[in-house]
Amino acid sequence: MAPTNKLIAVISGDIVSSTKFTSGEYEQLLERIKAIQSWITEGHSSNAHSIERGDEFQSVVHDIENALRYTIIYRIGIKALGKEFDCRISFAIAPNADLRELVSESMGDAFFLSGRGLKTLKNDRLLFNSDNIELAEYFDLLLKYLDRQLTDLTSRQCQVMLPMLRTNEDLSISTLAEKLNVATATASKSLKASGWPLISALNVRFINQMAELKHA
Repeated sequence: MAPTNKLIAVISGDIVSSTKFTSGEYEQLLERIKAIQSWITEGHSSNAHSIERGDEFQSVVHDIENALRYTIIYRIGIKALGKEFDCRISFAIAPNADLRELVSESMGDAFFLSGRGLKTLKNDRLLFNSDNIELAEYFDLLLKYLDRQLTDLTSRQCQVMLPMLRTNEDLSISTLAEKLNVATATASKSLKASGWPLISALNVRFINQMAELKHA
């Protein structure tokens, strides 16, 4: 057990209608979740993950400024697999946690808030919470709009946006087009149609708020 009083983020999610998947779709999903978790670990070597029963996943995030970006990567990374795929995600930020070798056995406020939030999700697919009530209220409506935007994305739009999020936007439109094997104009048009400029701006706002929170 490794107690910490630092702020951590916990991302908890489950797959929508996973019981309807074929064995092939399930394997495809599992491979994608593991890939996403590897990407998140690239961001911070202490980030840790779990996959329970194949359709529930969780990540402990120490670089909390990236928590929203990682959450969106989970969502669009899974949606990019096809129209049958989507997930519900609740993420939370709070201090004071007992981190164990197995993420599923760890405890703390962020785990509680994230897990409780996931249980409340019905029609919505995205929720944020924090022990800092002002912070939670500040992002509540913004993330409701983000949820609607992500829900309406096609799998193709998710495929276009995913490389931008994976590289933390350190990717030119021309390079993105090369990766996707499409014209630069097509990549640019697809990003705009997906709402990328607003999603990117919201991510920057979240990063700035986390920086203020860490230095408060």
